[in-house]
Amino acid sequence: MTDVQAVPPKEVSDPSGKGLKGGALGLVSSIVVGIASTAPAYSLAATLGLVVATANGDGIVGVKAPGVMLLAFIPMYFIAVAYSELNSREPDCGTTFTWATRAFGPWWGWMGGWGIIAADVIVMSNLAQIAGRYGFLLFGADGLADSTFWTTVAGVL
Repeated sequence: MTDVQAVPPKEVSDPSGKGLKGGALGLVSSIVVGIASTAPAYSLAATLGLVVATANGDGIVGVKAPGVMLLAFIPMYFIAVAYSELNSREPDCGTTFTWATRAFGPWWGWMGGWGIIAADVIVMSNLAQIAGRYGFLLFGADGLADSTFWTTVAGVL
């Protein structure tokens, strides 16, 4: 393995350079990207029912559930701040690929990019099934919600 030195980031104010316009992504935009990237809404939808159902039993989970939900916010906040900082320093749609390449070299950037693709393929298929199931439950089609085939069809659609 050869030594690869990190290349300093380009100036954001360079209008002819590659990347986003300087200042295009702030903290709020980065929060949106962070939320979209980690899908906490699906995580909440997939687990909140179990939390509520368990709370009806002994009450212990019900007391601790708000604290756990607030605790789960902390990594989401750090992800949003990290995206904001990285986008202000290196505004590029390559995100993980670009940032890891600049920091650690092309091999790590390539692996990070493929890691994101693999995670998206695995996670999105699961999220599609959850969306299909909850869609059927929303409209009272409980029989279809219990069918793996039909929830998968609805998720694909």
